[in-house]
Amino acid sequence: MQQSTMEMQQLAIDAGPQMLSVGTKNVFAAQPYKVGTQEFVGRNQEMRLITAAWLADRGSLPMSPLLIGEPGLGKNRLIYELAYRTGKDLYIFQGHEDVTAEDLACAVRFSDDANRKMDYVLSPLVTAMIRGGICFIDEIAKIRPRALALLVSVLDERRYIDSTLLGERVTAHPGFRFVAATNTADLEGNAMPEFLRSRMRPEIRIGYPPQEEINDIVAKRFPRLEEAIGELLDWFWELWDEKSKHLKSTTPPSPRDVIHVFSLAMSLADYARLGGNVESNDGVDPLIVGKSAVVVAKPMLAEAFHELFKTA
Repeated sequence: MQQSTMEMQQLAIDAGPQMLSVGTKNVFAAQPYKVGTQEFVGRNQEMRLITAAWLADRGSLPMSPLLIGEPGLGKNRLIYELAYRTGKDLYIFQGHEDVTAEDLACAVRFSDDANRKMDYVLSPLVTAMIRGGICFIDEIAKIRPRALALLVSVLDERRYIDSTLLGERVTAHPGFRFVAATNTADLEGNAMPEFLRSRMRPEIRIGYPPQEEINDIVAKRFPRLEEAIGELLDWFWELWDEKSKHLKSTTPPSPRDVIHVFSLAMSLADYARLGGNVESNDGVDPLIVGKSAVVVAKPMLAEAFHELFKTA
């Protein structure tokens, strides 16, 4: 099916990077993450602390929280919800071991424009600083201290960043807000330098949510299960209790773990409903199923559970 001219123009607008002026240079800006409107569950205290830390007036500066917790507990989802509630653009930088200081500020690439050889591309951090958005650095503890040193002037009263590549100093917009997250193991193993960690306050521990909250998350995530969700959740917790007793473990599951189990169980049910036929028909993607209700039998949930936790 052909797209209309308006749809194609909108795709071009959404996909194309936007230009900004920094000093004497025209540079490409990073694109914000488009936050969805999926209903958020729980984390009221954490939401309260981060929001309070970001409040500021002309005589004070916003704080820069650090979220610490195990994988799969919803650290990222919490930031997405904050961006949605505040209406601010969210710019995400993914931390890893090979990040350099200049990666946090600006990069260059070969230009598609015949009139110039290279393009400057701002990082999510610097774009957020210029536009007054939120910069979220995920897995910040994976970044080496030498690169993190560039953040010092961003997170104190100076609120600027110097880019050697640009040859410019970028001062943060008053609306700029910063937050970072790290997995507990990365923080302990890499020992984030104190010169940076002392500037990232408050430190907010993201713990395992209670069972009732996980049930609510799953019920809202999978409306196709309809009335069967309660019975399936009870069955999931029975399976989890058996696993915990076998391993002599008291660690609860993460919301991500539970979502994966139910996602696979639903996919197994859809596969069975299709009779295993996933051949394309009239150009329709066979791997995209509808939104109609799906019946997940207990054996399918058990299969998904044991498949995802078979190494545990």
